[in-house]
Formats: sequence, structure tokens, C-alpha cells
Amino acid sequence: MQHKIRNKINDIAHHDATGGIIMLVLTIIALAYQNSPYGFDYRDWLNTKAGLTFGSFALIKPVILWINDGLITIFFFSIGLELKHEFMEGHLSKLSNVCLPGLAALGGIIVPSGIFALCNLDDPYALRGWAIPSATDAAFSVAILLMLGKRVPSSLKIFLLSLAIFDDIGAIVIIAIFYTSQLSILALSFAGLAILGLIFLNFMGVTRKSFYYIFGFLLWFSILKSGVHATLAGIITAFFIPLKNHDGSPLVMEIYNNLKLYIGVFILPIFAFANAGIDLSGITKEFLFSGVSLGIFLGLFVGKQIGVFLMTYLCIKFGFATMPQGANWRQIYGVCILTGIGFTMSLFVDGLAYWGTPIFGYADSLAILLGSTASGVIGYLFLRFFAGDARKNPEVQAKVSDDQEQISHNTTTQEPNQAS
Repeated sequence: MQHKIRNKINDIAHHDATGGIIMLVLTIIALAYQNSPYGFDYRDWLNTKAGLTFGSFALIKPVILWINDGLITIFFFSIGLELKHEFMEGHLSKLSNVCLPGLAALGGIIVPSGIFALCNLDDPYALRGWAIPSATDAAFSVAILLMLGKRVPSSLKIFLLSLAIFDDIGAIVIIAIFYTSQLSILALSFAGLAILGLIFLNFMGVTRKSFYYIFGFLLWFSILKSGVHATLAGIITAFFIPLKNHDGSPLVMEIYNNLKLYIGVFILPIFAFANAGIDLSGITKEFLFSGVSLGIFLGLFVGKQIGVFLMTYLCIKFGFATMPQGANWRQIYGVCILTGIGFTMSLFVDGLAYWGTPIFGYADSLAILLGSTASGVIGYLFLRFFAGDARKNPEVQAKVSDDQEQISHNTTTQEPNQAS
């Protein structure tokens, strides 16, 4: 009996929807905590400085920065591992599977960003946040699809996961190019040496994970001091880890699967708790209907679904890709609505754009929560009641289930590939 309970708890912890549910709960707690009589305790905790000193060297930062520059780097590291696997031997290793989600993600970046820019053309500072509504929170959006079960064909779950991967690539490029401060040549030089170390390890076929972690930490520290955002160190480190061990067993996906639980039930929920505590008392009608707030809300709730659906329609219409198997246009549109759930990535970009200057009275963060909530709720209701039911075609459902397993990061043994 005890063994069954332990297995059940383990299954729940590893379920893809669990992380999203925990994030939602902690978001609500953060909002309630910040707007309670104990709200000062919440902010004091986030602003508490912590770190280490060694002689004249000191690395001291507020807790909020340790979360946003440190813990979240592990999340980006897992994204890098997933990208490497998918493009080298996963679902996206076939060119035919790249076009549809890639172009759809591009539409989901261009249209929301354009809407935000149109709402803030007269304010150069506000325009810094143009990329805020361009992000999709894969954890929340996939969790909602899983809640719908077999009502949505598995091919659309693959489509959303693939789209989220390209969306992450877009976010990485945007952060690297547009959200960097003054650069330190000395720190970048040390970062370059750390990257050379990673290249050497990969070239020599080294598969001991600890070596990559050491150079990855040195890279993170160097980039942290360079002016480039430190989370990029996670992506770079992941790219240099070999796909497989010497015996042919998967290495990249072993690390990814080991991290997945901690990221889903700890790292992302902590990030949500630390960033979603909005002081509603400071939000006035003027802030709520400002260009920034409207740009974020309309970008997420309107721009994302229009941009993703338009590019998806054109891609299929002109023969660049085929319709996801077993899906209809209404189901595709329902999934496009879900891409407006920006949440964690949008909050992250928002912090980079306006860090240290809450001149919008936290209305920008509230707009992210409102736009993401509207996209999630409307997307779920649309798919639940208006998009048809994939269960009415069991033969197609059974066939596309095989494709679902292909992208679920299985660890099937293949030929050894020591340095990739």
C-alpha cells in the first residue's frame, strides 16, 4: 500500500501539468501576500541581499536577482538541452517538421510586438518593452492541452511543443541582441575562454558531466559580469554537451530528464512567486489603460493568436507544410489562442526592459497576468466546447499517438556519437 502511494505521488510530481498547477497556486499566493498587511515582508525578502565574499572579492545580490539571474539560468540550460536533442535527433531533425512551427512562432513574435509598438510609438522608453508580449509559456499552455485529454489530437500537442521551442529560440535571440547593458571586454574575454574550454571538452569526446558544469559555472559568472544577460550561459553550455555517452546511452536527455522535475515543481514556481507579487494599490486607471498595459494585453491575447494562426494558415495554404494529422482549423485556432499565455517568459522580459523603474505602477505585470489568463481561459473553453472532438476519429488518434511519443524525449539507445 505504501509502495503504491509512493508511486502515485511520483507519477503526479512528474506529470507535465503539475508544474503549471504549482505555478498558478504560487502566483495567487504571491498576489495575495503582496496585497495583504504583510506585503512589506514579501518585498523585504525579495530585496534581501545574499552572496559570498572571498578576500576583496564579493558577489552580493538581492534574492530576486539570484532567482532571475541564477535559478532561471538552469531553466534556460534545460531549454538548450531540449533544443539540441530536437534538432539533432528528435522531431525537428526532419526539415519537413520545422517549417510549420517555425513560421508560426515567427508570426507569434512579429504581430504582438507590432501591436505593442503601435500602442507606444510616442514613448521611446515604453518601447523598450516591445518584446514582452512575444513570449509563450510552454508549461502553462501544454498543461491546458493535457487537461483537454484526447479531445485535442496529439498532432496539435506536438505542434504546440515545437512552436514553443522556436518561440524560445526567438526569446534567446531577442535577449542577446536587445537586452544587454554596457559590455565589459574583460568579462567577455573570460567568457570566451570558458567557451573554448567547453569546445575542447566536446572535441575530445569527454562525457563526464561535472567538467561541463564547472566550465558552465565559469561561463555564467563571466557573462553575469559582462553586461550580457547571464541566462545565455545556460543555453551555450547545453549546446556543447555531447548527445551520447561512450556506450551510446543518451547523455543530453538524461540530464534534461533529471532536471525536468526540479524545474517544473521548484525553479519555475519560485520564479513565478518572486515576480508575480504585484502591488495592486499602486495601479491607477491611468496606468491600467496606458500604452504599455494595453500593448501587453492586446499583444498577448489578440496579437499572439492572430500572428500564429495567420502564419499557420498561409504555410498550409501555400503547401509549405501539411495540416496536423487529425486536426481541424477550429482546433488549430484554439491552440493559437493558448500561445498568448506569456506568463513566466513575459515577466522575465518585462524585468529586463523596465528593471528598477516601476514607473508603470506594476500595471505592466498585471497586464501580463490578465493577458495570459484570458488566453488560457478562452483557449480552454474554445477547445472544450467549440472546436470539435478528436475522439470521434479513433483511427487517426491512435496513429498520431505514435508521433506524440517521438517528441516526449524518449531515451532510445542509438549509435554512439561522442562529440556533437
